[in-house]
Amino acid sequence: MTHDTTRSGRGRSFAVGLDVRFPEVDSYGVVWHGHYVLYLEVARNALCAAAGLTPAEALAVGYKVPITKVELQLKRSARLDDRLEVSAWLTPPETAKLQMTYVVRRLPEREILATGSTEQVILNPRGELLLSFPTAVKVLVERILAYQRGELEFPAPRIPIGPKVD
Repeated sequence: MTHDTTRSGRGRSFAVGLDVRFPEVDSYGVVWHGHYVLYLEVARNALCAAAGLTPAEALAVGYKVPITKVELQLKRSARLDDRLEVSAWLTPPETAKLQMTYVVRRLPEREILATGSTEQVILNPRGELLLSFPTAVKVLVERILAYQRGELEFPAPRIPIGPKVD
């Protein structure tokens, strides 16, 4: 985990590093475009874990958090053995949606390779859309936003999520 102190109006980002692996490149020797979505997911899951709540923990008690929208803009190609940094920011929510933006960079130059965004909603175990965040997700959002403002450091303690919901 690293944090990007670049100020872009979004505050401090949370960033993860990863290496491009052989199965991720195509016959041209560049990362296949679909793998960038996986890189965004790695950053998002690491951010949630650092803030105290993993996707697996939410799923274990019955919440589902499906992706409802993905946008990706590819600018340059990543190649085998490149070291990448994927930065993520949570947009302050106005509704019960989790909207994140991302930047994928090649290290050490920090050249921007891709930018993107995702949107997620929260479903209860019956698959019904929740119109407000469950308590654990509210805490998660508050922690991430506090981190982005520089008011909290990660890793944070686990967020108690309680028993399985119906």
